[in-house]
Amino acid sequence: LILTMTTPNAPSPSQKGIDIRDALSILSTRAKDGGNDQQRDASSVSDEMKRMGQTIDISGDDVAASSPAVDEKEEERHEAMKRERERRAEEIRSQLKSMGVVDLLGMIFRAQHERVATYKLFEEGLSTILASGNISNYPTLCAKVTASFSVLSDTINTVKTSFITNDDTQQQQPNRRDIANFISQLQKSEGEKLNLTAALHLERLRLRNSQLEKEMSLSDDRSGSASADRTVALLKDGIRTLEQKIGSVVEKINEVLEELRCVAADESEE
Repeated sequence: LILTMTTPNAPSPSQKGIDIRDALSILSTRAKDGGNDQQRDASSVSDEMKRMGQTIDISGDDVAASSPAVDEKEEERHEAMKRERERRAEEIRSQLKSMGVVDLLGMIFRAQHERVATYKLFEEGLSTILASGNISNYPTLCAKVTASFSVLSDTINTVKTSFITNDDTQQQQPNRRDIANFISQLQKSEGEKLNLTAALHLERLRLRNSQLEKEMSLSDDRSGSASADRTVALLKDGIRTLEQKIGSVVEKINEVLEELRCVAADESEE
């Protein structure tokens, strides 16, 4: 069974394939802006984080082409979602004004814990898809995890804003731009990690295809074996490089989190 070029919305009953072009389109779309896509399913995020994040539309499906009327309707719906998101963000900011530094940092730590869980879900889902050779479930997987990342990112950004507001008379915590700067570093690294993860997924999909093509070439035409070997070797090297880059980014993320933990510990002692 080789992973062939099939359409994700209508896989053949006898051939389940991974279309690399589809995968590239999905991954490049989901990775933009750190995964801040609006058509997502946020079911894997805790209720607390959902209340802190954006309103997510879970009814839309990926559509290859749409009419002008549909595009106009989508634009109107997205504008309404944007207004609702801004309204809720302002409501949350008002609630955060009564929270102290330790409580706000606790929200950051919980959001990071859920991010780790979401990445685990992403990796497990990809492994299942690679094993089955069926790309049709990949858009749903991407929608689910990027919804989680978006809500969590909104949560953290809202907390960051509470540390740099100039309206000190209405909040318990003082203006803490030092904490806000740490959070900005955290968000930047998380966006980089998500983009690298998307690239890694694409390389793993390509590698799976190449390995199956190599098996076919061995049985049909041995002359193509050397070329297939080179392709597989290059893809494996690319995967190792991406994994190393992700590891470096994770180290930066952990360093920032450690700084924030130290801040939380100092605040608790005061």
